[in-house]
Amino acid sequence: MTERFLAGGFLIEYIESRNNAPVLWEKHCHTQYEMISVLEGDITLMLEGCSYRIRSGQAVIVPPLFYHAVTANQKGLYRRVTALFHLAAVPEVLQEHFQNKNAVLTVFRGEQSEELGTLCRERDKLFYMPLGESLMIRHLYGDVQAKQNETVAETDEFLRQVISYIDAHLCERITLEDLAVCVSRSKSSVSHLFEEKMNITPKQYILQKKLALAHKLIEEGTSPTAAAMQVGYENYSNFYRVYRKLFHASPSGRAAEKSK
Repeated sequence: MTERFLAGGFLIEYIESRNNAPVLWEKHCHTQYEMISVLEGDITLMLEGCSYRIRSGQAVIVPPLFYHAVTANQKGLYRRVTALFHLAAVPEVLQEHFQNKNAVLTVFRGEQSEELGTLCRERDKLFYMPLGESLMIRHLYGDVQAKQNETVAETDEFLRQVISYIDAHLCERITLEDLAVCVSRSKSSVSHLFEEKMNITPKQYILQKKLALAHKLIEEGTSPTAAAMQVGYENYSNFYRVYRKLFHASPSGRAAEKSK
C-alpha cells in the first residue's frame, strides 16, 4: 500500500509492504533531499560508501545527488514514511546547515513519523496540510540536533575515494582508468569491487549521477542544451536519448513543466 500527501514544499509518502525474505530495493539518487523514516522493520541504507542501520522509530535525511540503495534486513511487515523536498522548504535558519556538504549524515529519532503516516491516509489532505508541514519541519530540527551526536555510519574507504573522485570530476569525462589510478588498483579490480559494494557498475553510476545533476540544473532554469554541456555531453542527441530513458520525459519537457 502506498499513500501520498503534499504538505507545503514536502511530498510525503507512506509505504506498507510485507517481505518474504530480506531484499534489496531502490538504487537511485534524487535532485531533492529525501527523508527516510522507518515505522516498522529494519533496513540498511548504503549511501556513497557509508552504511547506516535504520530501525523502527529512526529516520535519516539523504542530501540531493547522493546515490543510495535500501536493503530490508528481515522478512515480515515493513512500514515507512519518506519525504522529498527542496532547500526552499527548509526554514531559513537551518538552510546553511543543510547546505554544508561536510556535515555528517546521522540517524535520528523520527518522533513525528507515525503521525505523518496517518496524515497520508486521511481523506481530507488539504485540511491537514499545515500540520503535515509543521511535523516535517520538526523532523528537520531533529536532524540538526542529531548532528551533535556520534555518527553510526561505517565508512568504506575504497568507495569513499572513488565516489569523491567522481563527484569532483562529474562535469568531465571519467574513465575506468581514471578511477583505477585514483585508488591504485587495476581497472578490473575497481570495476568488480565497485559493483559488488554498490550493486551498480561504475559506468552506470556515473551516468545516473550526471543525469541527476543535469535534471537539477534544468529544474533550476538552465536550458537543456547548456545542462548537457555542463555535465560533459558534447553531443546533445546522446544526452537526449539517455535522459529520456532514465526520466521517461524529454529534457525540454522537464523545462517546460518547471516554467508552469
